[in-house]
Amino acid sequence: MRFYGKEKQDRFAYYLIGKKGIFLDVGCYHPTQWNNTKALEEAGWKGLMFDIRDKWVDLCRQHRTSKVFCVDVSTDEFAEILKDNLEKPVIDYISLDADDGSLGALQQLLTNGYSFKCMTFEHDFYDRGNVLKAPSKALLEAYGYQPLFEDVKLADGKIWEDWWINPTCFPPELMEIACKETFFEECVLKVMGFRDDNE
Repeated sequence: MRFYGKEKQDRFAYYLIGKKGIFLDVGCYHPTQWNNTKALEEAGWKGLMFDIRDKWVDLCRQHRTSKVFCVDVSTDEFAEILKDNLEKPVIDYISLDADDGSLGALQQLLTNGYSFKCMTFEHDFYDRGNVLKAPSKALLEAYGYQPLFEDVKLADGKIWEDWWINPTCFPPELMEIACKETFFEECVLKVMGFRDDNE
């Protein structure tokens, strides 16, 4: 199986959830290059894609099978699209990287009754400090989510993302692999090891 995620986010979702699921790609960017959901789509997942730039939306419409929407995901319009296009309020994986719209998107999801099993949230702490990191963590923890891997790092040590789970969707033992300030590759290896130990 080919994966496309720049920092193995698609592997994280695939090894946690499996061969089929529902995804949201919020801030989808390019349809294949560094894309966190292309591999999932090819594996049989279904999903919705969102970006605020017409260029990426048009390109994704040409090269992806999932529905793609050009929308500001921090607005009520985002919630309306979800309501009209999702059969169930539970999403298996969310890739959330909408830059300045990320917090608004997260609020739209949670306050409108949507939940997820796992999510990669890009907060770019190395560049933006706690602008996205601290408020997203406070919001998610208030809703009962836990960071499986917090402050995931690039190869050069820059802190990039948090990888979250809904603890009610997984065995309690999953949190035994939780860690902080770990490189992307190590996080994926931990998830693969957990999956292999529990099959």
